[in-house]
Amino acid sequence: MHSIEDDVNERLISVLGEKFVDYRKKWDSVNKFELDTEFPLYLQVELNQICNLKCPMCSIGAPDANTKYVNESKMDWNIYEKIILEGEKYGCPSLNPQGVNEPLLEQNLEDHIKFASNHGFFDIMMNTNATLLSEERSRKLLDSGLSRIRFSLDAATKETYEKIRIGAKFDTVIKNIERFIQMRNETKNQLPVIGVNFVKMSTNEHEIESFIKKWQDSVDFIAIQEFMPPELDSDYSYFYPSNSEYREDMKSGFKCQQPWQRFYIHNTGQVCPCCAFFNSELSVGNIKEKTIFEMWNSPRMKDLRNIHKQGEFWKDEWCKKCVMGTCGINESDVMKIQKIHESN
Repeated sequence: MHSIEDDVNERLISVLGEKFVDYRKKWDSVNKFELDTEFPLYLQVELNQICNLKCPMCSIGAPDANTKYVNESKMDWNIYEKIILEGEKYGCPSLNPQGVNEPLLEQNLEDHIKFASNHGFFDIMMNTNATLLSEERSRKLLDSGLSRIRFSLDAATKETYEKIRIGAKFDTVIKNIERFIQMRNETKNQLPVIGVNFVKMSTNEHEIESFIKKWQDSVDFIAIQEFMPPELDSDYSYFYPSNSEYREDMKSGFKCQQPWQRFYIHNTGQVCPCCAFFNSELSVGNIKEKTIFEMWNSPRMKDLRNIHKQGEFWKDEWCKKCVMGTCGINESDVMKIQKIHESN
């Protein structure tokens, strides 16, 4: 049995103590729609939208999504500082200084992490494709205050990996990851906890078991995720795996927890209530014009949280499109779900 991401919480408790226990209790209550916090528990801050790979399931690698949602803006330090200092004011515990990008392309990434760590954030996480994970960058990350790191791989073999992670070299990436693991273990660092990530698709689902077997004894957790389309107007049915518990769950009813947990702040300053590639369609404002507190407590966000607490995703146009596009259902299916909900 491989470890999942939640299993690493015991290690984080042992290192971070009661503040982490309190944070996770709040997180669990938020996910049950029982606690409406005055400020998000988690901020995802996108410093830029650049990547050195062209993965076809990502908005950078998918042409239609790239045209709609990707831009060349870079977040200024003063905007990042504003975000972190407001988070500190309200005791926000968790941060991901990354969005639709490869975070190691930001040469000052470790400075961003350290600044957040010095201002109260203690569960700081990131995903990376590990192509640029040199020994020097590994050392900097290990010293930065990072609590969790996930390596995005999506395959167990070189052949499948290089079909999906277009532009990357499998052997180099595996070497980089193995060196990072070794460096953390040799320095006796308990953090960051280390995980590997696999997005399940038709092109790689046959390798899930071998992926788990490959990594289960060397990393702290293994994350198997479901494919989500990078935008909602084109046909991405080719990517869907043959079976998906996630899609079946969504067909029977859906309550999105993300508007209760987080804000995603784009490189442009645009603030959104979830991590979907197309989340800008749900923008609630811009950090350059409003505070996080104002947007989190706005009528729009309160309404969005209520919709999902009640399981009425269809009441928001883009939430409805997200559910339909992600699980491959049509309008009549939504109407059936709505009738079942109303009858209960």
